[in-house]
Amino acid sequence: MPNWTENELTITGPDVNKVLETIRSDSIHDQDKRILDFNRIIPYPQIYRDMDKRAEEYREKFADIENDDPERQQKLAALGAEYGVEPGTPWIKDGYNSGGYEWCCEFWRTKWNACHVHLTTHADPSQPLRKLSKCTYCQTVHKTEAMIVLTCQQCGSPLPDAEPIQAFLEFDTAWSPPIPVIEKLASMFPDHTFELKYFEGGMGFSGHARWSEGIEEFHHQYEYDGPRGG
Repeated sequence: MPNWTENELTITGPDVNKVLETIRSDSIHDQDKRILDFNRIIPYPQIYRDMDKRAEEYREKFADIENDDPERQQKLAALGAEYGVEPGTPWIKDGYNSGGYEWCCEFWRTKWNACHVHLTTHADPSQPLRKLSKCTYCQTVHKTEAMIVLTCQQCGSPLPDAEPIQAFLEFDTAWSPPIPVIEKLASMFPDHTFELKYFEGGMGFSGHARWSEGIEEFHHQYEYDGPRGG
């Protein structure tokens, strides 16, 4: 198991909901990715993704062959031929162990995606109320000042809130904070501000960084002997 780095990311700007929609995935198996998925910012290469999927499919097919199946040897032989391995091989090499691990460490600065993700949002009084709102679905622009119910007059879909919000994301990463991921996210939304604080008590470090207008304002690192992370 790794040492965990505890991360706190605050997002402010004119359309925080758009940022949140961009960084989430539709995964039905991983609740964390439904809030924050690094692949939506810096995608894990398809070549490793395909190898991971192939290895998982092999493991599932291998597990489906019962030990007491009278045709076990024939099925193992057929499975081995399908995947180009010796009959009875319990697993095949996946993408993560064929370069994917090194890729994650280089491009995400952490070996796994975000874990233990929690999101809270609240009104951001520092941002002015929106006078115009664009429908996410049909792209029709509406004046919202006189609207009681924020509904698109063209297609009937809900419109983004007129009151800007601020988002606060808490998540863990293995060994270190995902600085390249947040840096790339900031460049994707230069009209927003991203402020990251992180803590890793096991290795004894913490940090505080901020990006605005798509560039890093500062990044300070400190010694840390508190209880967070590790």
